[in-house]
Amino acid sequence: MQNDKQCLSLGPLRLQVDPVRAKTYALETGGDGLSAPLTYPAIWLTEPSLLKIIQELCQSQDVIPVHESQSFYYSLELTLGESYDLYVLLKRVTEPSRLIIEATIKTTTNELVATIETILRLVPQDILKAKA
Repeated sequence: MQNDKQCLSLGPLRLQVDPVRAKTYALETGGDGLSAPLTYPAIWLTEPSLLKIIQELCQSQDVIPVHESQSFYYSLELTLGESYDLYVLLKRVTEPSRLIIEATIKTTTNELVATIETILRLVPQDILKAKA
């Protein structure tokens, strides 16, 4: 790993677009509930195996992740009830301090569905405590 950037690959994680969860998410975010919202894969970032790694990284470096940005680029629409494979690349960048999450969603037959980029700014806890 380089000094300024550290990377970790995960996947594939087999995940499903849960119809009930997608409908609830859609209605909570202003959608009609008839299809999976474009931002639905954000839910998958709380997948326990992925979330645990992010939490451990933040705890080990005494930082709090703050959502900075998120982008979704689709080739195919997500289908309610369908399973997909999620491939994730976590990149730790030091200047500025960020965790960049690059994810690729593919069908179970390896067709590209979407790519996602989520950027989390890593804020030192001592800065937050000093301002409290």
